[in-house]
Amino acid sequence: MPKLLIIFLFFNLSGCFQTQSVEQITGKTMGTSYTIKIQGEIDQRLIDQRLEKINQVFSNWNQDSELSLLNRQAINHPQELSDEMAFVLTHALALHEQTKGFFSPTMGALIDIWGFGVNPVERHPEQLMIEQALAKSAIQQLTLSGSQFEKKADIQLNLSAIAKGYAVDEIAKLLKNQNIEHFMVEIGGEIKTQGSWSVGIETPIGQTPIAVNLVNESIATSGNYRQYFVWQGKRYAHILSPHTGLPVDSDLFSASVIHTSSMLADAYATAMMAMGHDKAVKMAQRLNLKAVLILNQCDNPCLSQNITKIGL
Repeated sequence: MPKLLIIFLFFNLSGCFQTQSVEQITGKTMGTSYTIKIQGEIDQRLIDQRLEKINQVFSNWNQDSELSLLNRQAINHPQELSDEMAFVLTHALALHEQTKGFFSPTMGALIDIWGFGVNPVERHPEQLMIEQALAKSAIQQLTLSGSQFEKKADIQLNLSAIAKGYAVDEIAKLLKNQNIEHFMVEIGGEIKTQGSWSVGIETPIGQTPIAVNLVNESIATSGNYRQYFVWQGKRYAHILSPHTGLPVDSDLFSASVIHTSSMLADAYATAMMAMGHDKAVKMAQRLNLKAVLILNQCDNPCLSQNITKIGL
């Protein structure tokens, strides 16, 4: 489920580290870019090698990736998953339950017919195509027991709303293993920090960015104002509803989640955009999440009451 993170300010807040220089490493991965800021030294090849391994597991674009092979797997044919795929998919299924179905890892067919996947489309799908793809997105047709995977229908996995967050967590582990104690990792906008950092969440025109201090935490933001399209005369977020198979007409401008796990923050933010403000607030309270929700309806300039902060 494609989404865009709207985080754009980074600056070091930790007083004990302010006199030390910060090195920046950049590169490309997972169809996007990454930026890593560290106080210390690391061979960038270690980072790129780890990211390449993660791509080999989760990429929809690589036809030889483990995910692509699972999508071509025969029905009723059990398959042993790699440790990484089993770990992420187990969490994805749990998140589907936690979010009452608003996060789903089985929306590959829907994502493809709307042109958000590997191949673009020239026109939006007809209702029959949506219904057929929705039938292929039923998570009940997937079973996972430990690392044993099986599908009872032509289910198409898409883990784009959780895999980048997982990659961020893994690069953070790599840096810690290299004895780097103060860093910020960003992949496609998903961020994880070690030490004290501050990021700014972009807001509607006329409103200043929202500063969020992170200490050994992650932040992920899903938004609708840069990636959107107009369908049947209405503007929709670049996110699909797992329940209807249609683009989400969300009342949220963006949803940001702060969590110790970048992987979980990634998925929760996507689910919040799909479910809208009221359900997002209830879910955040139920799961004790820290979140910043910005309403889509606002005057120019937008006022502070359009922002809901939970747990902050």
